[in-house]
Amino acid sequence: MSKREKQDGSALIEFAGSLMLLAALLTGIFRVGYTFYVYDTLVNSVRAGVRYASLRPADPDLARSVRNLVVYGEPRPTAGTKPLAPGLRPENVELALEPAAATVSLRGYEIDSLFSKVRLDGRPTVTFPVTGEVR
Repeated sequence: MSKREKQDGSALIEFAGSLMLLAALLTGIFRVGYTFYVYDTLVNSVRAGVRYASLRPADPDLARSVRNLVVYGEPRPTAGTKPLAPGLRPENVELALEPAAATVSLRGYEIDSLFSKVRLDGRPTVTFPVTGEVR
């Protein structure tokens, strides 16, 4: 037997092994990147919600409008509007209105991460001062 005949299948086996490793590595990178993407989306929506709350006069519909803005991206969403982040519901949004500041945060929301779920309790939290002209 020549040396070439002994090594005929070794390149295929090495390729299969390295392909599995690369696939796992790329999947992990994608999932971690997706987790950061969802968290960044949540930070921006919470910031938009608290800004909306700080510029509006206090009324009975303000809390519902802020929750809808954080979850759906608009204060009065139409039927069938999808949330900005998967699984986000208006019940996950917490609004605290004080005379000088408005605070919006998320409670009980989980981002599906690579090996587990990342639970967001109190994160992200954004506080804006309330403008004196509108209130």
